[in-house]
Amino acid sequence: MNTDPVRYVQIWSGWMRLAHWLIACGVTFELFSAWTLALGAADVAFWHDWHVMVGQLLVIALLLRVGLLFVPGSSHWRTLLPGRSQWQAILQMLRFYLSFARAPLPAWYAHNPLWAPCYVLVLAVLAAELLSGFLHDLPGSPYGVSFSVLHTTLGQLLAAFSLLHILAAALHDWKGDGALISALFSGKRCFHVNLRQQIEEAGTPVVVPFVRRSPGTPEREADRDAE
Repeated sequence: MNTDPVRYVQIWSGWMRLAHWLIACGVTFELFSAWTLALGAADVAFWHDWHVMVGQLLVIALLLRVGLLFVPGSSHWRTLLPGRSQWQAILQMLRFYLSFARAPLPAWYAHNPLWAPCYVLVLAVLAAELLSGFLHDLPGSPYGVSFSVLHTTLGQLLAAFSLLHILAAALHDWKGDGALISALFSGKRCFHVNLRQQIEEAGTPVVVPFVRRSPGTPEREADRDAE
């Protein structure tokens, strides 16, 4: 049992969590409804109408997420680009996956250092998927590919990413101790004091650990001891 002091820190804002779950639920419904339509559902018009309406809601959710890319904090676009000091964490993540989760899971502050650059690409694919959906029935074919084929192909890419994303999140939460999944609901992650050095090495913001002061110890002296 880990008895190290921990701090619960607000990582994800309410707007960030709202955008995440709107996109997650919207994409899930779109994939399910598309699969239902492909099978020839009993009420094709019903599923088609809902597929279009949820697609329109996804546009709003995507615009919200894109807007958050320019808001300071963990949702900013700079947090999705790895810095020079984060390459070590990326290599550690690759080692973790290649060892089938037997290697230690590195620490990070907000976004997984290996997956973070992929999120920009996923947002671009989602935008192209939504656009191709609205142009689905047009006779045009950009670059020799019809909009319907493009829509189906991009949907398959989103389905593959969604599955990998869910599996990876569950694996990270199982092997780690930072409350990764619950943070998507509460916005808060827990950081153990003994992870401070790992987070610093990953080149991400560090949370000041909880410091146990003995009675009568001046606050300024205790803060100096924690540095």
